[in-house]
Amino acid sequence: MADNGFDPIRRGSACPFAARARIEAAPDYPGTEPYEAGLAAGPVLADFACRVEDEELDGLVLQLTDPGLGATLDAVATTVRKTVTGLLAATGADPAAELAHAGADGWWLRLAGIRWFLVVFAPCYPGTSPRSTRGSASTFLLLQPVHSFDRHATPKGTVIAPAVRERIRDAHHAAGTPYDSDLAQGTTEAAKFVAALGPGDPPVAWWRPGPTEPEQT
Repeated sequence: MADNGFDPIRRGSACPFAARARIEAAPDYPGTEPYEAGLAAGPVLADFACRVEDEELDGLVLQLTDPGLGATLDAVATTVRKTVTGLLAATGADPAAELAHAGADGWWLRLAGIRWFLVVFAPCYPGTSPRSTRGSASTFLLLQPVHSFDRHATPKGTVIAPAVRERIRDAHHAAGTPYDSDLAQGTTEAAKFVAALGPGDPPVAWWRPGPTEPEQT
């Protein structure tokens, strides 16, 4: 499948690896319940996971088209937590157990036997943010298998080299979309999934429910 609505974001990205990335897309989710979006995307992700190494795939995009799901940073955090919870449930994992230590160093999102990095783009981000949707009202979750980083940026599972990080940072700066380099170099992977609205702002703990929000079962 093509990446459809995600194309303008990829074309506008300053990331030097974006243009050649092999990205597929799950069917768009038009509803208002992100947990259901995760459940629906589970079989697509499982199929993708079976092909990721042989076909050298770099990412799977989930597009949630309801504007309210990404209208504010709080809404984005809730949307991501519930979508990830749905994906975990759909792929046979225990969501509570998998997310219990998401804020710890060394934690990875594991789905269908693969470690994933997640990058979220939402309409609440300004045009100067690398997470901007370039005018789209949809929220996009880009799931990237760690295998992809091994191929493009890291020597087989080690950290991204300083020279590569500097090249990425300089490209974003030149494009007018600076990103938080301190956060990018941190060891808490989950804290990088949902970016703050501006560099230097506190990390977004998307894996924690809000004070009036019940846990998803």
